[in-house]
Amino acid sequence: MRIKKQEKKEPDIPLSTAELLRRVDFFSDLNEAALSRFERMATVQSFQNEETIVLAGDARKAIFFITKGQAKIFYDSKYSRSSILSLLGVGDFFGEIQLLNESGKSYLSVIADGECTVIIFPGRNFINEMMNISELSYLFLKETVKKLNRAYMQTASLAMNTIRGRIKACLMQFIDERGVRIQYKNESAIKLKNRPTQQQIAEMSGTSRETVNRELAVLIKDGYMELGNNDLILLKELPK
Repeated sequence: MRIKKQEKKEPDIPLSTAELLRRVDFFSDLNEAALSRFERMATVQSFQNEETIVLAGDARKAIFFITKGQAKIFYDSKYSRSSILSLLGVGDFFGEIQLLNESGKSYLSVIADGECTVIIFPGRNFINEMMNISELSYLFLKETVKKLNRAYMQTASLAMNTIRGRIKACLMQFIDERGVRIQYKNESAIKLKNRPTQQQIAEMSGTSRETVNRELAVLIKDGYMELGNNDLILLKELPK
């Protein structure tokens, strides 16, 4: 369980590139000189809901860090409204496949889920700078392996589980990665802030929104969780 810091309320005034970088765990501990070098190579770009950030087949060699909102990853743009492979949030990055793959191509599309802001680094410049800081190299490798493990787990879930099992596996993926342990009604619980919507869960687990709604209703009735407008409270471990 990765315990994440509580997100701060979005400020009303625009943030500088350096301030945006400081909000990302990857850069938060850098000294001012190192941060300045990353700042000079960075480009900030904002996208509206459902706007394409990266289209399948794009051979750009760049690394993208999300500093606001969320983005959805799809296998192929032709199916970009039917099947989510992953849902990325603040601090997550993408583009490493294009950068590290010999062909320089990816079959994945990335689309903004709501308003989304990203910081874009030229890939080679980013790698060169990162390699000079051992802590960043390790963190980049660690996060890349975590994404690979997430993809393996999702593949296994889709291949072997029942629909109910896939939905639970999808929920636990988000809870494990983004959940925060809290005290709730004098008991220990896990809070998932900005939980995925029923539609997003359906698209990630290969089923319908109606099926997800029914399964969530059963879990709520049986006392496993509570849902708010944007949050999920896990009261006890989900059944096998």
